[in-house]
Amino acid sequence: MGNVVLDPELWESVEAGDTAQLEQWLAAEGDRVTAGDAIAIATVVHARIDICAPHDGVLEQIIVAAGERFAPGHVLARVVDF
Repeated sequence: MGNVVLDPELWESVEAGDTAQLEQWLAAEGDRVTAGDAIAIATVVHARIDICAPHDGVLEQIIVAAGERFAPGHVLARVVDF
């Protein structure tokens, strides 16, 4: 199982206390996903960022819904092996 989180390097330009917003899920719970494929889009400091699957598997659970804000390190979803 792998947690889907936004790459920590993308938070380096964000001021303390700022959050990002999950704009859209490109995959749904139960979908098969491939490592490196974009599965969601988020906005961080005026930049739209693709959020990619951490490994091949199935998107088991979406934790942060589209339109919600999240902080650095927050788990956005879970991907499990086939």
